[in-house]
Amino acid sequence: MVLNTLNRPAAGGVPSSAVATARSAMLYLSERKLAPTPENYALAWAQVAGEGSAAVAQPVPLAALPPMGTPQSGEMLNDLADMVRVLCEMLGSLSEGHNWASAREAAVRKVLDGDVDRSAVSELRVLLVDAANHQKRLQEQRNRTLEHLKRTLAEMAGAISGLLTSTETFDSRMTQHASSIEHASSLDTLSETVGGLLKDIRTMHDGVKLSKDGLARSQDVAATLEREVSRLEGQLAAASAEMVTDHLTRTMNRRGLEDAFARAQSASRGGGSPLAIALIDVDDFKRLNDALGHKAGDEALRFLADALKQRLRPADLVARYGGEEFVLVLPGTGEADALGAVGRLQRELTKHIFMHGGTRVFITFSAGVTQVRADDTLSSAIARSDEAMYCAKRDGKNCVRAG
Repeated sequence: MVLNTLNRPAAGGVPSSAVATARSAMLYLSERKLAPTPENYALAWAQVAGEGSAAVAQPVPLAALPPMGTPQSGEMLNDLADMVRVLCEMLGSLSEGHNWASAREAAVRKVLDGDVDRSAVSELRVLLVDAANHQKRLQEQRNRTLEHLKRTLAEMAGAISGLLTSTETFDSRMTQHASSIEHASSLDTLSETVGGLLKDIRTMHDGVKLSKDGLARSQDVAATLEREVSRLEGQLAAASAEMVTDHLTRTMNRRGLEDAFARAQSASRGGGSPLAIALIDVDDFKRLNDALGHKAGDEALRFLADALKQRLRPADLVARYGGEEFVLVLPGTGEADALGAVGRLQRELTKHIFMHGGTRVFITFSAGVTQVRADDTLSSAIARSDEAMYCAKRDGKNCVRAG
């Protein structure tokens, strides 16, 4: 396997300008909102590298790339990360603001914000391939819809044109029949004229019926297309929701929490209302796992998640933060009210016993709450909640503290 780069070697045996040129080429495409096809990419590469340059793309073996952990590999990873960010911008512009694209772009940027190592690169590849496949399916459906619409409009135009022609012919024939009736000199002549009149009326009736049937078929096709587009939109929305949902508890995952916190914080700032979060940690969860097994632990987490969702307000949000930890986002809630709300959740939970087989288990949790400050990030707010939660653990568990 080989990698095409410019034939200008640098430290470590890898041409130093290759990644920089590639990044500039991607920026060139992004600024001009061009699709990243091989043809457009080749054009962009030629533009940024200089058409008259002596530099020619030459194959460089992958074995010549610097090993992971060296300064050169770190620089290449940073350059590759920048290129992926450019791809994210292009994806956003090509997808016309669809929710699924925004979710995937956010997921890619989340990975890029962490340490970019081999596992991160692998995750990025999966996310980008998934986004490309969704975009391809959407484009194929759009093309099919466009072709159906063209045929439907052509059929409708033909039906209307035929109806107009039939109407003009019918009008002319009616004028002739009226003149014939007016000048009829005998019953036989009049009978013949009336027969022709009835025949033309039946012909006109049949033509109108055919046109009506054609328009009805076109309407059915349009309705079918509308249902198909709605179905596809529903699938894309479901796929976007899955990306921010914890599969075990069906609460939000960390990505969903980040988006929800950003929206809640923006609404809090705009409306001047308070915002609080709570960090919840299941008490003695390891002991439960060791005694009853991991399947019981998973069921206990689902039990707690369902209990939280059922007893919180519609505006409140629940997210699984990791392991046996959950985060509550409480809009319009100050610190004192958050303490009271989480305390009520604890008391409600003690009224319901978790059953695993024939074993009765009391599920309790310790929690820390904090009111979100104007300059807070999600991380800083959770850090305070985490400290308060550990205070609750030290104070005997199954209680809540503020931080």
